[in-house]
Amino acid sequence: MSLVVDSITKKFARFPALNGASFVAPQGAFVSLLGPSGSGKTTLLRILGGLEFADSGSVRFADLNWLDMPARTRNAGFVFQQYALFKHMTVADNIAFGLRVRPRAQRPSKADITKRVTELLALVQLPGLDARYPSQLSGGQRQRVALARALAIDPRMLLLDEPFGALDAKVRKELRADLRRIHDHAGVTTVFVTHDQEEAFAVADLVAVMKDGRIEQFGTPQDVRKNPKTAFVSEFLSA
Repeated sequence: MSLVVDSITKKFARFPALNGASFVAPQGAFVSLLGPSGSGKTTLLRILGGLEFADSGSVRFADLNWLDMPARTRNAGFVFQQYALFKHMTVADNIAFGLRVRPRAQRPSKADITKRVTELLALVQLPGLDARYPSQLSGGQRQRVALARALAIDPRMLLLDEPFGALDAKVRKELRADLRRIHDHAGVTTVFVTHDQEEAFAVADLVAVMKDGRIEQFGTPQDVRKNPKTAFVSEFLSA
């Protein structure tokens, strides 16, 4: 089973945000979408999450016709740059939110939700902070909570849109190492948007270098670095 993104196009008015973007990644892979601003990275991520609709093309994932599914049934977990935590909720309540709003028949018991929250707090290295509020946390801690909340629902796919962009360099480096560890533990297919080459190559199994809505090159970090296929990839990586 694979994630197959095939010839995705998307226009906003007359602007072509995506122009035939395609790649194939094995299920459970960590894929980085890398490129300058305006290359289509976030648009592609939002289409995978059901927040935007493709004009044409298809996505198959886990033997599902992914784009024909409503966003609510794709069971995708999102992590954004601005955390998007509920300020009036504790850390524990933020993490548990996606489980508590499920229909009654699908909702875990209170005991199971509490157990899941405790497990995730340990996984993101925030044990004992369940009763704090977002305002009482550092930026790095808030992003860890956002990641735990995305994982709480056992997502089919984890989507991260420049999640470390608002953090300083030291915290970014610590978090990307933890993100890779957490990905390996969870085993969930992950798509990660960044414009930072070092970040993309540090965490990903596969890197898609994007320009003008197209994927210029797709491959392992080692292959992309050592064997750039186009002049743009070569220039972008040497910048």
